[in-house]
Amino acid sequence: MAIEIYQLEQRLSSIETALSEVQRKLGLVPPSANWVDDVSGSLADIPEAEYQEFLACCREVRNETQDLGSDESQP
Repeated sequence: MAIEIYQLEQRLSSIETALSEVQRKLGLVPPSANWVDDVSGSLADIPEAEYQEFLACCREVRNETQDLGSDESQP
């Protein structure tokens, strides 16, 4: 039963995140002063192609929303 490196990295990342959260809840680690540290790596387990597709959908929604806003401001 060989586990791929990618799967090991995912599992280790999950364990590290859980451990950090437990340490934070127990007061063993001071809270991060930088919000970027808190969210960094939170999407690391999402494949790049899916992430790019997600970004494209976000852009599409943003552009449609902007287009709707410009239509409403015209008489």
